[in-house]
Amino acid sequence: MPSPDDIRILSVAAFILLMIMGMKRPVWAVLAYMVLVYCKLSAYYPVFAAMQAEAVFAIIILARVLLGGELFSRLSLKNNKINQYLLLFVLCVMLSYAVAWDRQYSWDMAVYHFIKVLTLYLMLVGAVLNRQDLYVFFIGLMLMFGYLAYEPTYYFMTGTGGSTQVYGINYIAEIGLLSGHVALANNMNQMIPLALFSFLGFKSRTLKIVAFACLTMFVLSLMGSGSRGGVAGFAFFGMLMIYFSRNRTKALILVGIPLLILVLATGRMSSTLSRIDSDAVWGRLVGLTHGIGMLQRGNIIGVGPGCFPLARRSYFDYKMESHNIYGQVIGDLGIPGTLCWGLLVYAAFQSLSRSKQRLKEEGKADSFLFFLAQGVQISLLVRLFVSLGSHGLYYFYWYVMFFLSAVISDLVEKESLVDEEEKGLAEGIYEYS
Repeated sequence: MPSPDDIRILSVAAFILLMIMGMKRPVWAVLAYMVLVYCKLSAYYPVFAAMQAEAVFAIIILARVLLGGELFSRLSLKNNKINQYLLLFVLCVMLSYAVAWDRQYSWDMAVYHFIKVLTLYLMLVGAVLNRQDLYVFFIGLMLMFGYLAYEPTYYFMTGTGGSTQVYGINYIAEIGLLSGHVALANNMNQMIPLALFSFLGFKSRTLKIVAFACLTMFVLSLMGSGSRGGVAGFAFFGMLMIYFSRNRTKALILVGIPLLILVLATGRMSSTLSRIDSDAVWGRLVGLTHGIGMLQRGNIIGVGPGCFPLARRSYFDYKMESHNIYGQVIGDLGIPGTLCWGLLVYAAFQSLSRSKQRLKEEGKADSFLFFLAQGVQISLLVRLFVSLGSHGLYYFYWYVMFFLSAVISDLVEKESLVDEEEKGLAEGIYEYS
């Protein structure tokens, strides 16, 4: 296996190539931006940091998307409420920021990063215009995470690197999204359903191989993370697979038993599982109780985005982050932000369920859109579960999944209308003849 350092230049090559292709088709440029930001090119190559590449290319790509003329019309998608609820959520963040305990701290820890996430969301809305664009974006997203997962997979498989703990070694990336063992596990748990259902949904053998390769790396990286929440999330994923299956008995045999064997037969996962205890579980749930406590102390619109640790230290003499996204949203954004966040999540699930139901009714339950909708739905459920033990309210994953929920619904609606028009035209021709 080549080392991560040996293949890192691939991220630069991918960025340049995607930017060139993006001049013709905006979705490629959006993928270039994601590679630039989330593969941390500025950290590995100082020239990107010196030229303020993230800001410069964000402006260039947004301008390219605006030239397409679709952004503003697509922001007002009428077949779902996701964009509307997201706008309300942004207003809640702004309102909470106005009364933040420390606005500079809030900006540095949350608002600045959230603005980058919203920039990405706008890029996606204006660039992913049809099924082909969706394919390109989704495959690019999976490949990007596959590239990121290669580093911890390499360390785990070769037994090199990693972070030494009292209970063993966590094999993680050196910097970036996967540099913490909890973050690594959470990201792999959210990507495993997407990789599995894309493997099932792809018709191309080549794409199936790509999806399976990514799925393998995601599972190996999860094993190497040494995260207790990661193993719990993986087990929860198995339960969801059984629940959503058309034949649950068969799914129990085909999914449940192999997952059980994987957990019990591999010393890595079973030893990680054995470290889960009541103290660890309660320690994560305390973040929720502290968030509620901040609300009870009069912070109706929150203590400010990212200011949870400051308020926690003042109120409870506890200096850590919430380690619980539900406590984080309640503490950071208060009642308005919590309601809007809940509405966003609900709208995403409702949109995905409607899309799946419509595809079933039209006999398209074996289509890629159906499998993608199922994968996004299970991915969100798994991430919501593991977020009982981790925060990350302003992380780009959530907003990309919200976008996918909206665009899947939009495509299903448009394609259904086209099918109905073609059917009506065919019937008209038949009657005329």
